[in-house]
This record gives sequence, C-alpha cells and structure tokens, in this order.
Amino acid sequence: MITITLLSIVATVSFSILYQIPKKAIIPVGILGMVSWLFYAAAMHYGTNPVVASFVASIVVSLLSEAFARTLRMPVAIFAVPGIVVLLPGMTAYAAMKAFVVHEYLVGISMATETALVAGALASGIAISGVLAKSIWRKRHDISPIHK
Repeated sequence: MITITLLSIVATVSFSILYQIPKKAIIPVGILGMVSWLFYAAAMHYGTNPVVASFVASIVVSLLSEAFARTLRMPVAIFAVPGIVVLLPGMTAYAAMKAFVVHEYLVGISMATETALVAGALASGIAISGVLAKSIWRKRHDISPIHK
C-alpha cells in the first residue's frame, strides 16, 4: 500500500512537471494525487465498484483543488487535472481494445462500458463539487449590496 501511495505522488508530480505547472503548486498537486488514490483505494476496499470509488475520489479532489486554488491564488484546473491523473481508467481502456483485437467482443464491450462510466464519474464528480464549492464560497464571501 505504501509503494502504491508513493507511486501516486510520483505520477502526479511527473504529470505536473511535464505540463509545466507553477513550481509552488507541485507539492500540493502531489498531495492531491496521493489523497485521490487513498480515497479510491479505501472505497474499493469497502466493496464499492470502480465507478462509485472514482466518483467519491473525484469529489474529494475537486473540493481540495478549490481550497488549494483559493489559498495559493491560482486556477482550480492547475490542481484538479493532475489530481485525477492517477484515477484515469487507462488500463481498463487498454484491456477493452485488446479484447476487441482478439475477438472477445463481450469482454471488450464490458470493459469499454466500465471505462466510459469511470470517465463520466470523474468528470461529474469534479463538475458537481466545483459548482457546489463556488456557490457556497460566493454566499459566504459576497459583500456586494446587490445580493443582500
């Protein structure tokens, strides 16, 4: 477990360096990668399926990304995109394509469907929690007289 956790940090930081995010965001992004993997692994350990586990982890990543973005005064995407890299269903997509190549169509359809569902869960988790976080933040910190 410790090895996979460290590898999630390395993968997230490597992705961040490859896409040239600001240097002061590298450590928070590494933390996000680790946290996202730990939440995914915990959800899988308690018997959820990969789609639900990915959704839960993406909500956590999005909320933490909002917090880091506000604290460091940077765009949320700098934190959210690398934070979910370790959750992307690349191996499942590869297995689906391999199944189609060797004419195992039912397995391929099953794996491709799971890939699409996990990708949708990641996207919807980030979108939903991003909208909620922004609406809560605006209500708490909006001091303009128009909204009173």
